[in-house]
Amino acid sequence: MFTQIEITTACNAHCFYCPQDTLPHSHMSEECFKKIVQSEKTPTLLLLQGTGEPLMHPSFWKMVVFAKEMGHHIGIITNGSIDIDPKHLFLLDTIGFSMDTLDEEIAKRSGRTSPSKTLKHLLACHSLTPKKIKLYAVNYGQNLEPLKAFAKEQNIPLLIQRIQPKKSYQAHYTTEPLPYTTYQCTYLENKKMHYYFVDGTKAPCCFMIDATKVLPIKQIWQHLEQKNVPPCCTQCGELTGVKRLYM
Repeated sequence: MFTQIEITTACNAHCFYCPQDTLPHSHMSEECFKKIVQSEKTPTLLLLQGTGEPLMHPSFWKMVVFAKEMGHHIGIITNGSIDIDPKHLFLLDTIGFSMDTLDEEIAKRSGRTSPSKTLKHLLACHSLTPKKIKLYAVNYGQNLEPLKAFAKEQNIPLLIQRIQPKKSYQAHYTTEPLPYTTYQCTYLENKKMHYYFVDGTKAPCCFMIDATKVLPIKQIWQHLEQKNVPPCCTQCGELTGVKRLYM
């Protein structure tokens, strides 16, 4: 079990496959964050990540300190455009860097931030805390071999995500809709995670894009038992049998 909190929907990148450009940009209030953290009574991994760049939240480090004082472990996924002060590294237990290519031109065309800047910040963190670092990439058809070679050379785990066949993601691209292959959800069955939207709305997973469509777990089960996918679950890779990440 872990908890993911979308502390911001603001981002300084414009990745063509991400829906954040279509969302209102806002930061979670410190009060809301504290209530969520206090509600998670058992110490757990808090992943401070949603559709935005977490380090853009003006109270990011205050939030991290508060959560650490409550006994939680902290993880983030950043696009690497913002430097992390070495004195703060001990506060983070896992640091994921989101990076799709080493090529500046390809990154620019896809709306990503500069790979050279990301590499600079990644390697600075890796030199001090190598066991905390992971790389995340989205595979949209680009040549991933240079990135794979870099990860192997630096001994950094690389997790690759297939581009998402979700309507809310497809502002600038299209994919074939995938049929549902199951009506069983491991996130509901095994209670893998808690997810909190930027407004504090709670969901059983991080794949529900629209907070206004989130249903109580009991109602979701009732829909799935009738082989009916509720609106909050229509974009879930669990139900199409497509694994979200692969090494």
